[in-house]
Amino acid sequence: MKKKINPIDEQQFYDYFAKNSELPKNYYTFFSEAIKNTKSFSIGPYFWFITNNTKMRTERISENIEQFTPYRKKEWLNSDTEFFLNLFHPNDRRHIMAAFVFSATLRLQLLRAGKTEVRFNYYGRMINRNGEYRWILLQSPLQYINNYEIKASLVVIYDLSHFIIQNMPLLSIIDFTDNEVQYFKHIDQDLQKIDMQKPNITHREKDVLRLMAQGFNSPQIAEKLFLSYHTVENHKRNLRKKTNTKTSAELIAYTMNHSLLVL
Repeated sequence: MKKKINPIDEQQFYDYFAKNSELPKNYYTFFSEAIKNTKSFSIGPYFWFITNNTKMRTERISENIEQFTPYRKKEWLNSDTEFFLNLFHPNDRRHIMAAFVFSATLRLQLLRAGKTEVRFNYYGRMINRNGEYRWILLQSPLQYINNYEIKASLVVIYDLSHFIIQNMPLLSIIDFTDNEVQYFKHIDQDLQKIDMQKPNITHREKDVLRLMAQGFNSPQIAEKLFLSYHTVENHKRNLRKKTNTKTSAELIAYTMNHSLLVL
């Protein structure tokens, strides 16, 4: 089965997400636990921010946000939708917007059906602090939803610049209930559905994966986890076998696509 997501423009994006109601003044605390979990289970360098859809503004940001984009904190705070979208490569923006709208619609449909075990991953090229575009993974692990409307969202962006990536899907949707993952390609948006045979990754293997994603080599991982170099190499070998990958870059890409390290 094949489907397509048609690209949209900024006005269509704004019209879909903008809400007229108000949020509680202390709504930020709603996201505090999710932010802590993001730090504990991150698979690479990342930054986060919270959007208020009743104002279509960014209202909270992580302290390290200046490390990943050319803009300072004061430029990020209270920034509008156009500011965020312009961070993406011009060829990616309309597709990214369409993916956000498509997945938000699907998320609310699934919520009405009582289905919550679904993960959405977005991929695109985003500008870095040096004015260069690199691949990023975007996730929204938690949304403030009221009356089946997304009022605010926590957005987490993982920097993938330390991986050699030539192409990525635009969107992957992981259904943990049915063990199924759907990929939307970056250019033609064709939908491919495959069965997700999620490998059995041990807690120690996840520790190794997380440190690999953060750029540590085997001796450094051994030191941090109080393991021998030989043991770390065995974990890596087992991980590649379980995921049917050949290199560390392929292993980490597989990890991100299948959300193996994300709660």
